[in-house]
Order: sequence, then structure tokens, then C-alpha cells
Amino acid sequence: MKKIIVLIITVLLFSVSAFAAPVLLKRTIEVTPKRFLRYWKNPKAAEPVYNTYSWIPRVQFDVLGPIEAGEKLYVEFDTPDGKPWMKVNMRTPEIGDDIWETIKADSVDDSELEKQAILGEGVFSFRIKMKNALNGTDATLFSGKFKVGTFLLDQKIPDYKNKKDFFIDYDWHLPMAYLWLNPQSDENVPQLATQICLRGEVDSAKLEAYLFYNGKQIAKQTASSNSRKQIFSSTADEPSHRWQIWEFSFPTVRGFNKSESNSDFSSNFFLDKNPGEYEIKVMRDNQLSRSIKFTVGKDGKIVDNNVAKQANLGGVRMIVPAKILGTGDGRFNAGAWQSEALFYNPLSGFTAQ
Repeated sequence: MKKIIVLIITVLLFSVSAFAAPVLLKRTIEVTPKRFLRYWKNPKAAEPVYNTYSWIPRVQFDVLGPIEAGEKLYVEFDTPDGKPWMKVNMRTPEIGDDIWETIKADSVDDSELEKQAILGEGVFSFRIKMKNALNGTDATLFSGKFKVGTFLLDQKIPDYKNKKDFFIDYDWHLPMAYLWLNPQSDENVPQLATQICLRGEVDSAKLEAYLFYNGKQIAKQTASSNSRKQIFSSTADEPSHRWQIWEFSFPTVRGFNKSESNSDFSSNFFLDKNPGEYEIKVMRDNQLSRSIKFTVGKDGKIVDNNVAKQANLGGVRMIVPAKILGTGDGRFNAGAWQSEALFYNPLSGFTAQ
């Protein structure tokens, strides 16, 4: 009897392991427009409409494995009226359990893609799905929407005369920040890190993050080219319609020290030895741009507001409010997060400052 029970348990554990799904890291989903200089009214048309811009979506995202042989990721897109539009097959490598990988679209010739391009704007639906040929499943990993708009290009440029450009609106991301203890450098002595979203011209800007504890500055970090993690841009990459994710990691600020090595951390500031209220202030060209407030417990861990958990964000990052300050972001929709956050998946418990 005991042998039978052990055998059943072994089979169940094998089954769970064999069909474990990858974890989609929702924060990494990127949908941006790809522009074509002409428009096909339908794929079978004799010739296109020239001198008319059209577009299709480009998509990529990160997953944590496992992904087994026979599994295939793909993305479906619908038009604003709900009609099926495009299916984008994604490059799907075999990856091991808990291994991180960026998933991009399979290579397809532009001559084929441009015949699927459209002129439309509005709110588009999409689904990230995974088909498993071995067990016959076709699962939806994520469902969302994104808003596409247009704006008039620089009319001083002859080629842009009377032309509009396409963009996907990420204003919902501006009041959201990611905050976490980064285990990548050393999971036993993790560094404090944050990511923020900025709109407009940022590449040439001077970006600096300052960490305060009880009103006293304890650390400073200046952004470099490696600090930029994601870009959500219009097809013309105009600064007015460009959003970017920037990361600041504080190498001298650690959550706790559970390391058994002989490394010297005496010059580091440890959160577990200093529980209480903290604030990160981000300067953009010497102007205050963001303020992020959070609390640290006696264990050195950031007190979790559970917003990321309820959103099934994936990974270790928390979602916290980032107060928008200054004028660096230009004009934006301050209330977009209420309905459009995380691709129209509103965040339970989140309130912008």
C-alpha cells in the first residue's frame, strides 16, 4: 500500500513539473508601432496607396521558464471594433526552470507585414498565448488593451507635410514606479533598486536619484546609458511621444546581510538596521521630477502594499506611487492610470500621489 501511495505522489509531482507554465513578467511587455510608408487597402490589391503612412504593432516581453519543446508563444491582436487582425508568432526557445529570457517576434519579411498594416487608431485588444503541441493546450497568459493615437509631424520638414505619426499611449505608466531589493548581484546582500517612467527627451538629460532616511540624504546615484531599460516610442521617435523606463540601483544600500563570505560591507547602509520611512527623489536636469516614499520593516524588507501581487506582476518588484513633479514630462493625461494601467488591467489598491 505504501509503495502505491509513493508511486501516485511521484506521478503527480512529475505531472506538475512536466506541465509547469512559464511566468510572464508583465512589467516587461512592450507594444510599440512599426510604420510603413504606404498602405494596402487589402492584401490582394494590385498596388498600394503610396505616400500614406500605415502601421502594425511590434511586441516583446520577458518570461521565466520553463519552456519545453513543443511549446509556442504567440500574440493575437484585434481592431478597435473587436475583429481579429494579426497573429504574431514569437521566437520560443527551450529554457530551463526559473531561467529568464526575452521573447521577440519571429522574423518575417516586411513585404508580408506591410500588407497587414492599417491606418486606424483607438483602443486595441491583444492576448499573449502559449500553445503546447504535446498536451494539446492553448492557454492565454495575458489579456490587455492599448490606446493608439496620432499627432501632426513637424510641418517644416517637406516629407512630413500633412502627415500624422502613430503612437501607443503610455501615460498610465508615469505615476507608477517599481521598487525592490535586487538579488541579481548578491541575493544574500541585495541592493535597493527602483525603476521610473519618464516622458519626453531624456537621453540628453542629467538624471540623478537621491535616497533619504528620516529627512537625511544617505545615497546618490547618477543614471548612465545602462540605466535605460525600455523605450515606448512613436514610429518617428518624436520626444513629445516617447516614454522610457530608467533604473536606479544603490550599490551601497543593502536590505540585509545573510552572506557567509568574508566580504567587507562595513561601508554599506543596511535597511534592517534602520527601519522606518524612506524617500527617493529623482532630479531631471536639476529639477525635481519624481518622489517615491516607502517603509522598511525591521527585517530590512520593503513593506509590501500587495499591488504587484494582486496584479500577478511576476518577479520580485513591487508597484509603488511615483509623485510626478516639475515640467519635464510635458503635457500628459494624469488620470490615465485609473483605467489604462498595465494595459487596461487596473491596479487594485494603487492610488497615484
